[in-house]
Parts: sequence; structure tokens; C-alpha cells
Amino acid sequence: MENLNANTKYKILNQTQSSILTRSFLVAGLSFLAICLIGIGFGKLFEYEIYEKGNLTIVNSLYMISILLIFISMFGSMFVFRNLLNQKTSKIVLWISLYCLGQGLGFGMLFSLFANDSWTLILIFGVSGILFILCAIIGRFMSANAAFSLMKMLAIGWVITFVLMFLMFIPMIIMLSTNGSYVGFQWYYSLIMGIFCLLFMGYISYDVWMISKTSEFIQITDTRAFNNLSLFFGYRLLIDFVGLFWTIASIILRFRR
Repeated sequence: MENLNANTKYKILNQTQSSILTRSFLVAGLSFLAICLIGIGFGKLFEYEIYEKGNLTIVNSLYMISILLIFISMFGSMFVFRNLLNQKTSKIVLWISLYCLGQGLGFGMLFSLFANDSWTLILIFGVSGILFILCAIIGRFMSANAAFSLMKMLAIGWVITFVLMFLMFIPMIIMLSTNGSYVGFQWYYSLIMGIFCLLFMGYISYDVWMISKTSEFIQITDTRAFNNLSLFFGYRLLIDFVGLFWTIASIILRFRR
């Protein structure tokens, strides 16, 4: 009887984990699709304002608004993630929608700048997608020891990145104050972007591991808590993938120049 209960419990656990994993990827995928559709719409608007009317003021204003929305959504998510199971599902959906809108504006700028260079966009999307799938596979079959070691490496990586970014501002200020060229430091910027790329890949792997390995899912009986967890992990995967996308875009665009 105990073995039967243990088998039943294990079966329910696997079903719950698989369901949350599937829903999380669905949330991330649909949200990214929404970002792309918003980006296409704003990309057309940017193209019209830039090439048809030559009005760069509106484009710059929209770009600044997009940056503001991105920061608001990221800081807001910190409050949403606290006491997640007690939050209203609609509030999490609101922050995801706000994040998609902000990123969609940024994508619109990218699409408008490279409207005549579709192969560059295909390359950016392709490389980002392949790396995401690779990280998802690694995270799905990663051991607990490897996951904990990965988190330590990610923490060290963020410290190194912030130190490098701080040091980067020193030569930048010197060059700008003396009207010099900053071209010689492009390799330094590429190094930072490369570290960012590795960090986002690590977070994607760790997030997938969390979804597929956390045993606390067996305790979920509330439908709202189940939905909130799916939205939570989907939102995390979305943020990590968008971060990976932008770093890949930066590296590829700088390389193609």
C-alpha cells in the first residue's frame, strides 16, 4: 500500500512538473511572439517617421519611452515575485504585458534599422533560438550539484561583468573629453557582451532545471498557485531569452560591421 502511494505521488509529481514546464515555455513563447508582433508594428512606424517624414524626434522619444518601460517592468517584477503565490494572476499578466510592450518598442527600432538586411535578423534569431534550445536541454538533464555550481559561477560572473563595465567608463570618458576615438576599445565591449551571453545562457539552464527538478510542486493544490508558478517561470525564461537575444544581436551586429 505504501509502495502504491509512493508510486502515485511520484506520478503526480512528474505530471505537475511536466505541466508547469510546458506551460512556462508556452508563456515565454507566446510573450516573445507578442514582442515580435509589437516590434513589427513599431518598426513600420519608425520606418515611416525616419524615411518618409524624416522626423527623428518622435523616434528618439519612443526609444526613450521603451527604455523607461523596460526598467519599470523589471523593477516591478521584483515586487511581483515576492509572495508569488499570494499575488493576483492578473497582476503578473500586467507586468508581463508591460515588459512585452517595452521590449516591443526596442525590437521595433531594431527591425526598422535592418529592414533591408533581413539575413542579419534571421541570423540573430537563429543563433539565439539554437542557444536557447541547447540551454533548455542542458537544464532539463542537469544534476543538482551541477546546478548549484552553476549558480555560484553566475554570481561570480555578474561581479566580474560589473567591474569590467565600471572600468570601461574610464577610457570612454577620457576619449570623449579629448574628442578622441573609442574604436580601439571595441574588443573590450565585445568581451563584456560575450560574458553577458554566457550569463544569460546559464540562467536559462538553471531556470529549466528549477522547473523540472523542484519537488515542492507536489504541494500545489490551488489552481491560482499553479497558474502563477507557470507565469512566474515563463516570465523568467522570457527575460533571460530576451537578454540573450540582445547580447547575440550586439555581438553579430558589431562583427558584421
